[in-house]
Amino acid sequence: MPDLDALAPNYHRAQQRWADAPTLARCYESLNACFNGNAHGLVEHVKSFIESACLTIMGEFRAPMPSAQPSTTDLLVAALDPLGLKNTRGAIKLDKVLSGFNRLADAIGDMRNETGPVAHGKDGFLDAIAADHARAFLHAGDAILGILLNAFEGKQPDLIATREPYESFPHLNERIDRAVAVEARIDEDADRPIVVFSVATGPRGEAIELRVEPSRLLYGIDREAYVEVLKTAELAVAEDEEGEEPEAEASAGEADEAPAPGIGPAEGPVTELVAEYRGGLAALRGGVEAFLQAEGVDPAIAGADGVLLIDSLLATAEQNMGLDWKQREAMRAKLKVACKRVLVRLGCAAEKADAVADRFVSWLRVQAPDAPPAAPVPAVLEQGAQA
Repeated sequence: MPDLDALAPNYHRAQQRWADAPTLARCYESLNACFNGNAHGLVEHVKSFIESACLTIMGEFRAPMPSAQPSTTDLLVAALDPLGLKNTRGAIKLDKVLSGFNRLADAIGDMRNETGPVAHGKDGFLDAIAADHARAFLHAGDAILGILLNAFEGKQPDLIATREPYESFPHLNERIDRAVAVEARIDEDADRPIVVFSVATGPRGEAIELRVEPSRLLYGIDREAYVEVLKTAELAVAEDEEGEEPEAEASAGEADEAPAPGIGPAEGPVTELVAEYRGGLAALRGGVEAFLQAEGVDPAIAGADGVLLIDSLLATAEQNMGLDWKQREAMRAKLKVACKRVLVRLGCAAEKADAVADRFVSWLRVQAPDAPPAAPVPAVLEQGAQA
């Protein structure tokens, strides 16, 4: 058989007309695969494709369903109606043409019931569909799709219901942009900032006020900006929430863990972002790499200015270890917060970073020495700072 698009081009044309419609795309893929295979179930695919196109057009114009269980012909009539092709029962000559398309739709339904082996089981000894019959099915469906697509071109769908993108209506967009006056402000009285747009037409036009969250605005207009802001927001929230963890842990064990002079640093979590680490924990490098791989974190992650994940974790661990850190819960909590900050700053999601940091501290508790290195070699090319 020749190529489907060459023999019956309107199937591909319909799929391209609504390129973002997943069901129609899947219908086209299935029809193409069936046509290029043994054509088993071809008539069912043709019928399904036509009905999908009809329902898509009906949705663009908010046309009601003709019945609870409409036939292919019912859907075709309902789709042609908002396109200006309504059968007037003989009032105009066009009715004969429309009746012809209705009969084609009826015939496809009849062929599906009579010869379609997929929709209904058939006698196992019936002959498979012949090539010339397959072409007849395809041409019938192609003709129906042709009149639907040609009638749809140039028609403006219901702007409230349409799935067409904003770019499909440049003339309408320009008309609005030229006619309106816009004012914008930020409402900070609520629990989160709200961007408020006031849009009015003419000197006496009543303003329409639109209120939208910054996140919704970014998500709808610039998805890349949304992701970038999300990364920054995750880090800020993580630091705000985690900064309280050591304090809470210390309060819980305050009675029996009051630090004595020289026991360890009293400051908060210290985050070290470095490009190279040569300190007393350097021997753990291979183990940290294996740990990160087991956690599903790429150990080769690098940040700005060459900052490396493994080196930063080891440097951060060294800076937050104190005497008896393995026995002191508050110190382990501080170490977890610092390590989580490293993971988040190098691209790990906050929730995953929390779990990985918790297990990393447990891993260090087994693998690292009981006390911090006596004379650590300073980390070089340091890019981070104390949190």
